[in-house]
Amino acid sequence: MATPTVSSFVGAVIIHPIVVAINSLVLASLMSSVIAEWLDWRPITICVTCDILAVGIDHYKDQEVIIGACGVAVVKHFASLFYLARMFLALNASLLVLALCQSSPKTTIVTAVFTTSAFLWATPLDLLQRFIPPKHGQEVMDSSSVSGAPFIIKRVPGMKAIFNSIIQGCGIFFVAHSALQALWKSDFNTLPWTIIQIVIWSTVNHIGHSIMTDVRDFDKDEKAGVPTIPILLGSPLKTRIVLTIVQAAVMIAFVGNTYILGSSCFVIALVWMLGKDSPKVYFVLSLHSQSIFIVMDAVIKSWSL
Repeated sequence: MATPTVSSFVGAVIIHPIVVAINSLVLASLMSSVIAEWLDWRPITICVTCDILAVGIDHYKDQEVIIGACGVAVVKHFASLFYLARMFLALNASLLVLALCQSSPKTTIVTAVFTTSAFLWATPLDLLQRFIPPKHGQEVMDSSSVSGAPFIIKRVPGMKAIFNSIIQGCGIFFVAHSALQALWKSDFNTLPWTIIQIVIWSTVNHIGHSIMTDVRDFDKDEKAGVPTIPILLGSPLKTRIVLTIVQAAVMIAFVGNTYILGSSCFVIALVWMLGKDSPKVYFVLSLHSQSIFIVMDAVIKSWSL
């Protein structure tokens, strides 16, 4: 187990959640502009704060376990950072409550459904072990960073990709739609973007990003017997081929949208460039393969005004 440091704690609990939330910020802004033809702060705030809370609390719990295993002295050393992290999470929770109070009850229900899904991500599900091959199930338990850690849902093959895609791809749309449905206008006024394009594109991209991070950890997961999608496919090469085919299908389906075409080409390049030796920070490009091109569209439109 790596020795915890101030930078690793801040990076995991504060910086990483913000980096993830930036994608939701950009995507929710696009959804808002397509649905209502203007930027509404409510769905944007809800999506951003939910991302920060879901990722931040998950990482906060991880840090509690890691630092707690290092002894009382280390726990005391990190006490002020834990307090800072709790204040950071409390601030986002307050902003979330404020946005929900200014939205319809339907928005609150939709947000609760998708936020609950995010928190179930790390819920112990011992009953699911029967669906995992015995060898994998045992080795997953053995490879857990903390001795005796329970079997959790994100260890089920494909569940990480499915959860990410549902929450990020579909969740943002349903939150934005529930908050702005009274302002719904024809998306023909926001070409080249349409709602169905954005939802499918976002869902596919988040599945791909989750699988790419598993490609990065292929050797480690294979040794530990963690049944990720690349492990089940048999090799990083086969995984890259599948991801390339999926992105090619997206390009064919949405050939009229140059930004989606550019994003898919960018993702395909990353699929073949990034691997086990690539620094983790480079995988942020995969996470933001949508954000880059959405921002590009916004900049071009602002110049043309």
